[in-house]
Amino acid sequence: MTDNQHEINVEDGSPDGAQSGTDSLQATDFSTFLTFRLSRLQANLNAQAADLLRRHGGVPLAHWRVLLILFENMATTQKEIVDVAEFDKGQVSRIVERLIDGGYLVSESYNADRRVRKLFLTEAAHQMINRLIPVMRRRHQHLRSPFSEEDFATLFDFLDRLDSVSTKIEDET
Repeated sequence: MTDNQHEINVEDGSPDGAQSGTDSLQATDFSTFLTFRLSRLQANLNAQAADLLRRHGGVPLAHWRVLLILFENMATTQKEIVDVAEFDKGQVSRIVERLIDGGYLVSESYNADRRVRKLFLTEAAHQMINRLIPVMRRRHQHLRSPFSEEDFATLFDFLDRLDSVSTKIEDET
């Protein structure tokens, strides 16, 4: 076995025979691990989207996502953006401040609690979003092009199942 190969237990996926078992295989790279493949795919998709946004005069990808959430009326406050996007609260706060500084958002007091501020897109944000939506829709169509509607439904079924098991792990005791 070479230095970059490891014995992997087929039953539990543990490296180097950490669990006893007779069925093991040799993995020569991480491409056989689901989490590695998904992470690499996410990185590639994010890089592709970020490049398109940059080339078409947009904002960074995370900023784009926040703007779209507001554009689609899925949220109106930072807390709602955190809940919808499942972004870190600090990250959303920094993005909102940058979007306000960039002239894409304004915030106004929402109620008696001055900490809660309602966010509004500016005209500059609306213009940029309307310019970029066709670009991002073409990207979406390109990503869907190798799949039939049935394939896509199956893919989303698989993703839903992975999502449901990703939040918990069964105790092996």
